[in-house]
Amino acid sequence: MKRMNWNLKKTNIFILILLTYSHCFAQKNTISRINFYATIGSVFNGSINSSTIDKLAKYQDSIASSETWRLTFSPQIGIIYKLSRDLDFQFGLGYIVLGHQRTLANLKYKDVTFPGIGSGLGNGKIIDNTNGERSINLNYRYHYLQVPLILNYHLNFRSLTPKVKIALSGGIGLNVLLKHDINAVLSTGFKIDEKSSFSLDSTGYSASVFTPNLMLGTMVDYNYSKQIKFVLQPMLGYYPLSVTNKDLAAKPWFVNFNLGVIYTLDVLK
Repeated sequence: MKRMNWNLKKTNIFILILLTYSHCFAQKNTISRINFYATIGSVFNGSINSSTIDKLAKYQDSIASSETWRLTFSPQIGIIYKLSRDLDFQFGLGYIVLGHQRTLANLKYKDVTFPGIGSGLGNGKIIDNTNGERSINLNYRYHYLQVPLILNYHLNFRSLTPKVKIALSGGIGLNVLLKHDINAVLSTGFKIDEKSSFSLDSTGYSASVFTPNLMLGTMVDYNYSKQIKFVLQPMLGYYPLSVTNKDLAAKPWFVNFNLGVIYTLDVLK
């Protein structure tokens, strides 16, 4: 009788351990998910520019202004790791092109334009003594390899349909400069050395090799199937530090509408 009781106790202990293990495994299986994502973003961007000294004033430059926005595209791939039921950590690798435009306005006879515009006797000076309106747009472009580090907090309510979820997104981006270029475009009918555009040397106006940015936005995902979601993630970004040298400060901003697909992989299956 004692032996039977002992065997029964061992059986009960084994069942208890098995249930406990199964419960822990099920909970871990519920929250430990890896999501692969790929998106393409439409990026509206511009920049707030300023100059700390007056040495650039001789170029008739509108440096202290908020410049016109422009549209580019930004591909991105990465992983979204579920930290809990409501919180995700998103990190990836993307390519983004930001820029801004500065205008040399109201150019007159003998005015200096910008280093690299024109050559020969004129060497960038206005030598055409006419009354026509003359201006030059300087288009700055910064090509970055970007690593986004974002937290997505999923709200408890669902919108429109049970398949749609909404999250608040926020984080930082780490940017490594791949290329920096400047293109000068002259106004209609205005030419220097018979040319209406110039690709300029960015020496002296070089961009920072590494720069961070802040990001804030939302994420809306639609459950197409058990493992596939369609996602829209609009993000507002701002570079709090200048991406250029101190003499010509530029702090880009952007609005990025990321649209793509999330593929959910349960690591324990």
